[in-house]
Amino acid sequence: MSDAPIAERLLAIFDDLPAQHRVAARWLLDHPDDVALLSMREQAKRVGVPPATMTRLAQRLGYEGFDELKEVYVASLRGRSDHFAGRTEKLLQRRALDGDAAFTSDLLAGLAGHLKLLSSLDTLTAVAKAADIVVERDRLFCIGARSSFSSAHLGAYLLSLIGERTILVDGAGAIGLDTLRDIGPRDALLALTIAPYTRVTVEAVAFARERGASIIAITDSTVSPIARQATATIVVPTSTPSFLQTVVPALIVVECIAALVAARRGKKAVSAIAAAEAHLERFGSYYTDKTSKGQTS
Repeated sequence: MSDAPIAERLLAIFDDLPAQHRVAARWLLDHPDDVALLSMREQAKRVGVPPATMTRLAQRLGYEGFDELKEVYVASLRGRSDHFAGRTEKLLQRRALDGDAAFTSDLLAGLAGHLKLLSSLDTLTAVAKAADIVVERDRLFCIGARSSFSSAHLGAYLLSLIGERTILVDGAGAIGLDTLRDIGPRDALLALTIAPYTRVTVEAVAFARERGASIIAITDSTVSPIARQATATIVVPTSTPSFLQTVVPALIVVECIAALVAARRGKKAVSAIAAAEAHLERFGSYYTDKTSKGQTS
């Protein structure tokens, strides 16, 4: 049995759940592997709710108890034949290292796992849908604050190179949201935020939705405040041994969207890139010597 129906049911009832049940529901949605591998008490401890809350949520979903719910996740995990083999390989590699090398290895292994998760059918479908939205709309506004700004900037820049009309919503002069003044049904907003969610991004999404714009959300949960307002939602993993969540998966997703849009635009994208390169050359934007060759960056 797949855990997908459980996710669908949780999303359908999420807003009606009591506060503690919402916390537990988010854990089920965001950490399906941990649901399968950890005891109920350990999960309750990590979530910060009493074990009884986990049981009551399972019962609300139609199961006799949490153990029966957990079996659904266990069955799904068993179906991924590479899971335990992959973990064993990582443990063996980790054992051979220590100190800084071990820590760096853990970071890189985590990122590699995150990128593999992006290859899921749900994510690939959402990325393709996001590319379709960009192609179908007249303009694309891009917003992301704090650590998410780099991904928003990359999206605006890459897509502008292939001829898309992009507007970066930044905070220079505290007039960032002013750029959304005339956003409408023929436009789209690419919004990025991860927990703790940035207020300005959430408000921008709400405003753009009110004005009829399509929303592309790149975020860390299907129940994040921008995911639940989006036309297309792409969930990216963010966990890392470091002090701040990783933004690498979000950057990769933005690159994938830009590549798909370029493929959809075909010759138009090729012409736009040629024009961009000519413009950059006119102003001597890049250092060159007799042997240097490269792509526009």
